[in-house]
Amino acid sequence: KPVVALKVGRYASGQKAVASHTGALAGSESAYEAAFRRAGVIRANTAEELFDWARALAWCPLPKGPRVAVLTNAGGPGVTASDALEASGLQLAALQPETLQALREFLPPAASVQNPVDMLAGASPQDYARCLRLVLGDAGVDSVLVILPPPPMHAAGGVARAIIPTIYAARKPVLVAVMGERMIREAVEYFRASHVVEYRFPERAAAALAVLTRRATFLAQAAAVPRRVLDVQPERVQRLLARVVGRESRAPFFLPQQVMDEILAAYGLATPGIGLAQTAEAAAALADELGYPVALKVASADIPHKSDVGGVRLNLMTAAAVAAAFDEMLAGVKTAVPEAAVDGIHVQRMIPQGQEVIIGAVQDPQFGPLVMFGSGGVEVEGLKDVDFALAPLSRAEAEAMIDRTWAGRKLAGFRSIPAADREAVVEAILRVGQLAADFPQLLEVEINPLRVLEVGQGAFAVDARARVTG
Repeated sequence: KPVVALKVGRYASGQKAVASHTGALAGSESAYEAAFRRAGVIRANTAEELFDWARALAWCPLPKGPRVAVLTNAGGPGVTASDALEASGLQLAALQPETLQALREFLPPAASVQNPVDMLAGASPQDYARCLRLVLGDAGVDSVLVILPPPPMHAAGGVARAIIPTIYAARKPVLVAVMGERMIREAVEYFRASHVVEYRFPERAAAALAVLTRRATFLAQAAAVPRRVLDVQPERVQRLLARVVGRESRAPFFLPQQVMDEILAAYGLATPGIGLAQTAEAAAALADELGYPVALKVASADIPHKSDVGGVRLNLMTAAAVAAAFDEMLAGVKTAVPEAAVDGIHVQRMIPQGQEVIIGAVQDPQFGPLVMFGSGGVEVEGLKDVDFALAPLSRAEAEAMIDRTWAGRKLAGFRSIPAADREAVVEAILRVGQLAADFPQLLEVEINPLRVLEVGQGAFAVDARARVTG
């Protein structure tokens, strides 16, 4: 059965004890939204929405798609309804030629037969009923919104009596917006007594139609159960964690970079070649081995955001440039954060240019592993272009996460930006979700950025970290 929830306490006072972008963004509201989405719970923002949507779900059949026909006797409310439908993620149905011709045969020449259908102010109860039957019979219409301002030439109650039998017989949802006060009371009473869903304004009816469509979509996708990625190596990760956690005296703590890369490899996530250097000479030798260009990144569990303290150098093309950058960066980091324990400098092979996204996971105390996807980089917390889902995920859920963000939609290409490997992103989301579900001791996992190359060329975890508890 459908469930509509009105959850209070939407705004938290703040986030504490989180070190990653993912942790900072994954508040309790994100977890509730993800849990509601997984269970098909429809979240209302107000008590009015709660009752509006509950009535629609209780009394209406579900639509087969998002295409809505609008019937009205006034142009302004029809345009208002069109705007509200689009804002709610629905679309105006394109009426078929035979429907348009049938409407022209009895409506006045000045009437608009294009959707929204404006029958003009003189529309009779019989006009409303006939138009409603025609648009309901159109194969391109999934639902209908009837707008009933106070008819200047006919009683609103007469219109209600004329269309109620058609609404009853319909296998498509029909919602009514009855606008006005004194002149429409009789119509409202007829509709309510007949369990026909009516609202005062088109915007509320459009929102209810969107809820019906979301419910239908959820039921259609309910068969997509979370799938387990088979080509992962949890035993290998278990050994790595046992070895590292056994050595550490403090918890929680960030895993060493090379251990993190091994964990990602065990779960099928590609990383650039990397090595740890203690001296400038060793860094230059590693760069020669990995191949140019390379990046240098400070290795320290005490520095979660390396770029904030000057701990990153990019596109180094020669051994001499690597050695010089090593000394400069090490000195700068020690000045910026003298208390940080620095293990050395990571030398990493540079990956070709591509789109950059973030994929992360946190352990929510109520709902368990929660996966995040969105726009990556240093501005991730400012942009807040992210979406969350409970792990492990189905492919459909991963695809939906991508589609709900600008970062995901941009993968298809935008202006001069070529299309990127969306399939690689889907796989990365699934694998990070599986990793978080398999190892709850990984309190936070974050890949930022995941660099997504052009279609067919994959994606690489350019920078990744995880915080673990013993």
